[in-house]
Amino acid sequence: MLELGISQAQSQFTKLLTQTVLVVDKKAHVKKAVIIPYEEYEQLLHKSKPKDEVQEGVFNQFIGVLDNDFSSDDEKYNRIIA
Repeated sequence: MLELGISQAQSQFTKLLTQTVLVVDKKAHVKKAVIIPYEEYEQLLHKSKPKDEVQEGVFNQFIGVLDNDFSSDDEKYNRIIA
Protein backbone atom coordinates (compact mmCIF):
# COMPACT_ATOMS: atom_id res chain seq x y z
CA MET A 1 0.00 0.00 0.00
CA LEU A 2 1.33 3.38 -0.98
CA GLU A 3 1.37 6.03 1.76
CA LEU A 4 1.13 9.67 0.69
CA GLY A 5 0.60 13.05 2.30
CA ILE A 6 -2.60 14.95 1.54
CA SER A 7 -1.00 17.37 -0.94
CA GLN A 8 0.76 14.49 -2.73
CA ALA A 9 -2.52 12.59 -3.03
CA GLN A 10 -4.31 15.67 -4.38
CA SER A 11 -1.70 16.33 -7.05
CA GLN A 12 -1.52 12.68 -8.19
CA PHE A 13 -5.20 11.73 -7.78
CA THR A 14 -5.93 10.37 -11.27
CA LYS A 15 -2.75 8.28 -11.23
CA LEU A 16 -3.69 6.80 -7.85
CA LEU A 17 -7.05 5.38 -8.91
CA THR A 18 -5.44 2.16 -10.13
CA GLN A 19 -3.78 1.22 -6.81
CA THR A 20 -4.48 1.04 -3.09
CA VAL A 21 -3.34 4.21 -1.31
CA LEU A 22 -3.38 5.33 2.31
CA VAL A 23 -3.60 9.13 2.63
CA VAL A 24 -1.95 10.46 5.79
CA ASP A 25 -1.78 13.91 7.35
CA LYS A 26 1.97 13.87 7.94
CA LYS A 27 1.99 16.87 10.29
CA ALA A 28 -0.67 15.45 12.63
CA HIS A 29 0.32 11.81 11.98
CA VAL A 30 -3.33 10.92 11.33
CA LYS A 31 -4.65 8.53 8.71
CA LYS A 32 -7.18 10.46 6.60
CA ALA A 33 -8.37 8.22 3.77
CA VAL A 34 -7.89 5.08 1.74
CA ILE A 35 -8.24 4.95 -2.02
CA ILE A 36 -8.85 1.50 -3.48
CA PRO A 37 -9.74 0.37 -6.98
CA TYR A 38 -13.41 -0.47 -7.48
CA GLU A 39 -12.65 -4.15 -8.17
CA GLU A 40 -10.96 -4.48 -4.77
CA TYR A 41 -13.90 -2.68 -3.14
CA GLU A 42 -16.33 -5.16 -4.75
CA GLN A 43 -14.30 -8.09 -3.40
CA LEU A 44 -14.48 -6.63 0.11
CA LEU A 45 -18.24 -6.24 -0.20
CA HIS A 46 -18.66 -9.85 -1.30
CA LYS A 47 -16.52 -11.06 1.62
CA SER A 48 -18.65 -9.22 4.16
CA LYS A 49 -21.55 -11.18 5.63
CA PRO A 50 -25.14 -9.99 5.40
CA LYS A 51 -26.83 -9.21 8.74
CA ASP A 52 -29.08 -12.27 8.36
CA GLU A 53 -26.05 -14.57 8.42
CA VAL A 54 -24.63 -12.85 11.49
CA GLN A 55 -27.92 -13.23 13.37
CA GLU A 56 -28.00 -16.95 12.57
CA GLY A 57 -24.37 -17.45 13.64
CA VAL A 58 -22.81 -19.03 16.70
CA PHE A 59 -23.48 -16.07 19.04
CA ASN A 60 -27.20 -16.23 18.30
CA GLN A 61 -27.23 -19.73 19.80
CA PHE A 62 -25.64 -18.52 23.05
CA ILE A 63 -27.91 -18.44 26.08
CA GLY A 64 -26.47 -16.38 28.89
CA VAL A 65 -27.09 -13.43 31.17
CA LEU A 66 -27.84 -11.16 28.20
CA ASP A 67 -30.46 -13.50 26.78
CA ASN A 68 -34.14 -12.89 27.67
CA ASP A 69 -34.66 -16.62 28.35
CA PHE A 70 -31.86 -16.86 30.90
CA SER A 71 -32.81 -18.04 34.37
CA SER A 72 -30.68 -18.90 37.37
CA ASP A 73 -31.20 -20.58 40.73
CA ASP A 74 -28.47 -18.40 42.26
CA GLU A 75 -30.17 -16.42 45.04
CA LYS A 76 -27.61 -13.56 45.02
CA TYR A 77 -27.98 -13.13 41.27
CA ASN A 78 -31.78 -13.17 41.44
CA ARG A 79 -31.80 -10.55 44.22
CA ILE A 80 -29.54 -8.28 42.20
CA ILE A 81 -31.58 -8.39 38.99
CA ALA A 82 -35.00 -8.25 40.67
